[in-house]
Amino acid sequence: MPIREFQEKDAPYVKELVNSILFKEFPFSSKAYQIDDIDSISKAYNGQRDIFYVMEESGKIVGTAGIKEDTKQVALLRRVYVNSALRGKGIGSSLMNTAIDFCRQRGYRQVVFRSTSQMQGAINLCLRKGFKEDERLNLGDIQIIKFVLKI
Repeated sequence: MPIREFQEKDAPYVKELVNSILFKEFPFSSKAYQIDDIDSISKAYNGQRDIFYVMEESGKIVGTAGIKEDTKQVALLRRVYVNSALRGKGIGSSLMNTAIDFCRQRGYRQVVFRSTSQMQGAINLCLRKGFKEDERLNLGDIQIIKFVLKI
């Protein structure tokens, strides 16, 4: 399955994938996340050191991952989503590897990823990729966990 840079034609499919995962699988976690970047991906990820990746299978978007510059040294890894029917097949791992490689090529020193405590699949993937838990923030019933990878 090819990973490629987001194109404007992907917008409705990315939005559908993200919304289906956030609101169906993690309705409580969705309160902790603003998703306005998904409404205008081309604008939100248009910096020289930003990128938004999609993975396609049979013409359908099955996974996403975005990189957004936080500081000169720190990249934010965002929107790592994989179609629930296709999890466990290495899609998230491939997307994350591609995103981390992009960060290395752009000279970042750290990659930061935030997840809620309910998103166990994302947490496990981060830990397998070498991310370390850095901080926890309690937002009522929701706990945001910050992970950091030094590259």
